[in-house]
Amino acid sequence: MITPNEIQEKIAKLYPEAVDAWIRQETTFFPRRIRANLSLPATQSETIACVEKLRGNAKESIGYGYSIEWEQIRSRSKGENRFPQAIYIETLEDLLRVAGKVKEFRLLEKSVSTLRRREPKLEPWLGANWKKLFAIGSQLELLLDVVAYLVEHPRPGCFPRELPLKIPTKLVGQNQSLLSEWFDILLPPHAIDFGCDRRNFARRYGFQEVRDHVMMRILDPQIVNELRLPTAELSLRPIDIDRLPIENAKVIIVENKVNLLTLPFVSRGIAFGGLGHGVTQLYSIGWFERTSIRYWGDLDVEGFAILAGVRRRFPQTESFLMSTDVLHRYRTMAIEGRGRSMDLPGELLPDEAEVFLACRDNNLRLEQEHVTQEDVMNALS
Repeated sequence: MITPNEIQEKIAKLYPEAVDAWIRQETTFFPRRIRANLSLPATQSETIACVEKLRGNAKESIGYGYSIEWEQIRSRSKGENRFPQAIYIETLEDLLRVAGKVKEFRLLEKSVSTLRRREPKLEPWLGANWKKLFAIGSQLELLLDVVAYLVEHPRPGCFPRELPLKIPTKLVGQNQSLLSEWFDILLPPHAIDFGCDRRNFARRYGFQEVRDHVMMRILDPQIVNELRLPTAELSLRPIDIDRLPIENAKVIIVENKVNLLTLPFVSRGIAFGGLGHGVTQLYSIGWFERTSIRYWGDLDVEGFAILAGVRRRFPQTESFLMSTDVLHRYRTMAIEGRGRSMDLPGELLPDEAEVFLACRDNNLRLEQEHVTQEDVMNALS
């Protein structure tokens, strides 16, 4: 026969499901029958002990918790007595007390009420994401102040820390993921730059941002002279790179900084590197759309995902040293990858797709630093 502790464990596991029903304002979740083994023990003494233990911990004895449905049964071996036929949890309050969630739920109750009052359009989000409210805690009202301001002043053009609100200056930066979900629901389409994903929070929602510098090398001294620069190696903000009066350039993008610093001479070549997933910083450079682009990254799923993203933004992008031939030639140099399971990007060409699948299915990673300088020169000649 089931014990009181086992019943309490089963009730506690119902908590998320009960809250889901409460959020949906369902009225049929309770009373809730608890699946339980109520078969009687073999002996009369064991039966009496088990039944009394169940009764002693039930709602009828302690005022809350599970309820027992009794049935009068006559038994030759155990006489005529009332025996448990079903176990129920009658109310949400009973469940909360058994699960030890009363305090937590009261806070959730307050947060849900606040959210519904201030932003009723977030109701669909609430149904799937109520657990996130626990992490927000007392910051909920402040975050809703931010949302309300953005609705009234879309694409504010200031740094998040400069919002004219009585909030901690780090609040927006610390809650970008949550705010992104809310902004996408509440802001009008014209206030969202859908060309930027949520990781590019500032650009997506029109905030000012601290733009990182991009390291670049000019691979042709003639361009250095044309731009009247004192050096071929420099770092600039993407907005400044976009302003450079460059014509007839050949752009080369490499994933790692070491490879950027060792690239050979390329006629009209300008190289950018050390970016990894930060390659998205280059997407705002307008003159990239009018020039050839070649990309070289690590031979792993991440490298090909970056290539696919660059090609999505600049369709003319070609890869180099990311072929099946290179993977086979340097196979002994490949190490274990990060084990990421990723769908094949649709932007990859057939040979690139073949290498992507080989790296993904065999968890391989060939870092581009292993490729010899001779092969780099041949690929760029």
